Amino acid sequence: MLITFAITLQTRGFDLSYYQGDVSQDSMNCLFNNGYRFGIIEAQIGNTFNQNSISDYQRAKAAGFQNVDFYIFPTINKDARSQVRDTVQRLLNAGVMTGNMIWLDIENIDLFYPTQAQNQQFIAAMLSEMSNMLGANRVGVYSNWNQWSQIVGSSWTGAQPHQLWYPHYDNWQSFDDFQPFGGWTRPSIKQYLGDNPECSTHVDRNFY
Repeated sequence: MLITFAITLQTRGFDLSYYQGDVSQDSMNCLFNNGYRFGIIEAQIGNTFNQNSISDYQRAKAAGFQNVDFYIFPTINKDARSQVRDTVQRLLNAGVMTGNMIWLDIENIDLFYPTQAQNQQFIAAMLSEMSNMLGANRVGVYSNWNQWSQIVGSSWTGAQPHQLWYPHYDNWQSFDDFQPFGGWTRPSIKQYLGDNPECSTHVDRNFY
């Protein structure tokens, strides 16, 4: 009797926030040696561009990471399209946008507009500008069903053409917990553990 086994090959990755500062080359090397194979680095938090994101990217690449993306945590205190242009252009000028992606972080209802309609318009404008500058296939969204439902309404599908990266801290590398929302029926990346001390820094753990 021939027995076959279904094997799912998973790829682990890390993400870094602005608050981790300038991460050393030794830390990047350590993360790679610990089995991480992709990274996502915060390039903007509110009105602030994270200057360390450029050196963090360069050190991640030097450590051996092939895929290193960025993410934007937006602010309603600045025009949607202009904040995208400012951040993305800085990354382009630094030469660190080489086919990689930028993710738009949508969480924390207290930092968004009071109505879902306003938030829908704001997020749609940001995604549109990101797509204009990079191409729609290089733009993604970070959110989960709870945050999305509060901020824009669970049935709003204005971001659905883009890939989805969602957080759910169950410390489990599986998409079995995923609950469809916003038109997404399958995610691309899961953030399964947050703020984990590792390699002389703190990272969130992800997989795809």
